[in-house]
Amino acid sequence: MALFLWLILPITAFRNGSRSHKPFNDWRVTMLRGLLITLTLVVWSANGWAKEFNYQAHVEGMVCAFCAYSVSKNIGSLPGVDAESVSVDLKSGRVGFKSDRQVSKQSLEAVFTESGFRLDKLSEIGLPSTHGQPPKKLSLILDMRLDSLDTDRFEAVFEAVGNIAAGSPSRLVIEAPGSLEGNLLKPVLMGRQQAMKVRFRPSDTESIHLQLYM
Repeated sequence: MALFLWLILPITAFRNGSRSHKPFNDWRVTMLRGLLITLTLVVWSANGWAKEFNYQAHVEGMVCAFCAYSVSKNIGSLPGVDAESVSVDLKSGRVGFKSDRQVSKQSLEAVFTESGFRLDKLSEIGLPSTHGQPPKKLSLILDMRLDSLDTDRFEAVFEAVGNIAAGSPSRLVIEAPGSLEGNLLKPVLMGRQQAMKVRFRPSDTESIHLQLYM
């Protein structure tokens, strides 16, 4: 910052009417331009060399969609992992995810220490092929806010939302106090044999907010 001010202040003075340092200011203009070009190249280079790692893992012990949610949440909590990229195939136990840094098998095993699941293998894979087709954009079809934290009262509602979400590719976002996570997700996920994309966002509000994208 000090170098930048040293370069720019005399130029500002020159533009305000002072011509006594014109050759000196011309030199500083050239130097400033060179500095800006260098900074631009550094930023471009850093972005250009940023690498994305794609992983595929096999996790044993998952029996329903609630298990798949737990596995997805655990993996998404690892540093560098894109939580939105975690996908779980419940039948095969295959899990895929992206990260902006390398993930070791030891670090992934650690998140399952007390969960009852077991990591069988982890491998880095190439970028998954999309066959030239962009990912399907899901549309918001349900936006519901319940101004009560009585989860038992709305259990049938949560189960119905789960039935809809399980029928086709979807994404369910739930915002509620963190203490309600289990009570909310069990009627949505428990016992289902199809993994679902669910994101729980803890909030401080005295309400439950459901958003379903399909």
